[in-house]
Amino acid sequence: MSELLTDLISLPEVAALAGVRRPVVTTWRRRHPSFPAPAQTEGGRPLFKARDVVEWLVGTGRADRSTIEPDLRLHLLTCLPLQAGVSAGVGRRRTLRPQELVGAITALVCLHHLDDEPLRPTGHTDRQVVDALRERAAEADWDDELLRSEIDALPPDAAWLAQVVDELIEAAWGSAQAYERVLAARQRFGVPALYEDAVTPQLARLMAGLSGSRDRADEYGHLRVADHRAGTGDLLMAVRRELGDHDALAIDAVESDSFLGRVLRRRLVVQGLPRGSWQVGIGSDAAGRRPVADVLIMQLPYRPAESRADTDPFAEIGQVARGLAPGQTAVVLGPAELLVDALPPYRPAARSRNELLATGRVEAVVHLPGGLVPFRPGYRTGLWVLRREESSPWQGRVLLADVSDRALTDRVVDELVVDVVTWRRQGHHPDSHLRAYASQVNIADLTLPRRPLTARRPVRLREAVRDGRVTIAEVAEMEAALDDLSGPRPRLRSRLGARDEREQPGTRSVGALVRDGHLLIVPGVRVASDDVAPVGHHPVVGPDEVTGHASIGSRLIDRAVFAERYPRARLTEPGDVIVSLAPAVRALHDVGGFSVVEFPTRVVRIRPDGRARFTPRLLTALINAAQKRRAPGAVRPSSRLTDLQLPLLTPADVERLDALLAALDERRNLARRELDLLDDLGRRAVAGLTDGILTIAEGPPLAGPLRAEEQD
Repeated sequence: MSELLTDLISLPEVAALAGVRRPVVTTWRRRHPSFPAPAQTEGGRPLFKARDVVEWLVGTGRADRSTIEPDLRLHLLTCLPLQAGVSAGVGRRRTLRPQELVGAITALVCLHHLDDEPLRPTGHTDRQVVDALRERAAEADWDDELLRSEIDALPPDAAWLAQVVDELIEAAWGSAQAYERVLAARQRFGVPALYEDAVTPQLARLMAGLSGSRDRADEYGHLRVADHRAGTGDLLMAVRRELGDHDALAIDAVESDSFLGRVLRRRLVVQGLPRGSWQVGIGSDAAGRRPVADVLIMQLPYRPAESRADTDPFAEIGQVARGLAPGQTAVVLGPAELLVDALPPYRPAARSRNELLATGRVEAVVHLPGGLVPFRPGYRTGLWVLRREESSPWQGRVLLADVSDRALTDRVVDELVVDVVTWRRQGHHPDSHLRAYASQVNIADLTLPRRPLTARRPVRLREAVRDGRVTIAEVAEMEAALDDLSGPRPRLRSRLGARDEREQPGTRSVGALVRDGHLLIVPGVRVASDDVAPVGHHPVVGPDEVTGHASIGSRLIDRAVFAERYPRARLTEPGDVIVSLAPAVRALHDVGGFSVVEFPTRVVRIRPDGRARFTPRLLTALINAAQKRRAPGAVRPSSRLTDLQLPLLTPADVERLDALLAALDERRNLARRELDLLDDLGRRAVAGLTDGILTIAEGPPLAGPLRAEEQD
């Protein structure tokens, strides 16, 4: 390690380096006398020699040297903007701004890759090292397409940086791996342009898979991929990884930011792509240029939510769709609010979206979970897959998939890719393939006003091989088991029967049902915690009560306090349905009413015109059956309440199902009462005997398993 580099780290930095929580390091210091002693103290904060900490972690088996050595170099490099300017025995170093530092590091890695020589040879003075680097840069990149400007801008005393980058390359086992490690740690350098639009690796892999790049390369032996807003090339690298051993890959990229464009060029070179196989237009060279390729990967620019309502990205998407030749594919990432959600007819994007759907070039629409753009965790995204298939018999349909309620794991990615690439493409038969998440929908059904581009999840393989008779057999077994437990209670009969053919009812969104006058949504009220008490008149119902984490009535509010401090709030009515969206969509039937609904929960009330379609019990059951959850990493629910699709049963089915649900509720309430009594009896027995105020008389067993003759 260079003696000119401040090699000191704090306890939080030790925890980050070791991949543990901060208190764990304190425990190590207390329990293990061999833990390195502080090298110095700064403002009461102990600082440790990074090399000593690494040796201790490796020696005690808490870290692997091959992993932690590159991490240590990265840690020191990301700390350089803070360390620059500190006296290091040779005067004060010129301060490197974060963007300059990233440019210098990536340029040095690229230079090492090009001439395969150490950046700081032994025996050279600092001035000799920097002069040699500039000469090597001029020789390797005379026209300054890659790195010459960044190397020329190095300060005269930058030999310490060259040595650390040398050590990073050695620890990472090569320049390509070192370059990727630097980009993986991009957020730690403090350069927003590097990470504000970056997506997770899973999303990049999904977009590469949906593009069909592997099949195209296998069929034609070559592939040309393009990106209109390439950034640092994460999506392009995902396509390259998708191709595996294919060498015949050509890249055509555009990036208006010169800093990002040069980082991308260096990345392509370091990853082994020949200079003639790629083209990256930067700045003025990129103005108005639209690459044409077999596969196009594109991310729409981010816009704040308040300005998104007036945005119409479909003109640009339509231009891409019209430019596709037969067999070519484009995958577009953008805001779910425009690509997936229901659009009011007055929005500029509503008509454009319908016109683009009508062209038949839209192959699939995917509603993604939140958290896939880490810098903007509240940004909900969706994908459009565009493809031109002239001879397909499925031109009037589109695939809709919704995975917004689950994490985008490798398995979900693989199943989504299979769903799309085995539909509507040459040699495949959609009707013979069971899809995991995508459903084919008639385009004419999607162009209605305020229609979201979502559909009910398709039937899974396990469900497809079953029929109603299997379900009825299982129901009969359940009813027999309930008869054995019921004792003198009336026996329960569901009267369920099997259909000769599967016949799913139509659906309608909650928002459409509200507009039609069938339902009414009443928002909850923000209740101050000081106004809630264990005693009072009106139960306060929030997310914990709806999801079952707290019992109804455990939080109450006095009627006078409610009337005085919340004059505009209204109590629930008997039969209201209280709904919570986080962490999952759950509904609660408020039988008695007169409750205070706490924000963010809300009330869904059935209006007179909707009573033929819904009852409170049925509406509660249908909402709970939606099984929508907030995906891990998302900060918002996967969908809004108004977007929730509810099945529309016939009035006869509504009446009979409500009667069955009422019977089930009655039995469930009896069972809960019995369980509460058993729990209370057990608590009183244990408390009485341990307090010494009760005893148990001798005699035969009070209860036990039924004897064989009793079971018969």
